[in-house]
Parts: sequence; structure tokens; C-alpha cells
Amino acid sequence: MTINFQCKKCRKEFDCDVGKIGINEKTMRPNFGKPILCPMCGARKIDEVLLTELGQSQMTDATWNL
Repeated sequence: MTINFQCKKCRKEFDCDVGKIGINEKTMRPNFGKPILCPMCGARKIDEVLLTELGQSQMTDATWNL
């Protein structure tokens, strides 16, 4: 699954294939099958990126039935 993010460090928006998306039942945060990779900064943790408006829609579509 491809999700649109914005890196908090370099502020660049990018699409990233995060693989299969699940939800952690305890934290209610997404779990990604693949790492988030910013083209400028490399691997980023979920707290180091923002979901863009497009990314929010993509996440909703991906997790609607979970």
C-alpha cells in the first residue's frame, strides 16, 4: 500500500510503499509491513513523519475494514 507522507526533518512530501497495514490494538496506531523511507533522509519512524491530506485518505481506505 502506498501512503503519502511529509518528513518532519526535510519537509518533503513523498509517497512510500509501506506494505501491509495493521493497527496496534493497544496504541491504536498503524503498523506497517515495510519501513517508511524518505527520499532525502532515509528510514523514518512514524513519529518523524506527518500524514498529508492525501495520506489521511489513503490510510482511511486501507484500514476501513480492520
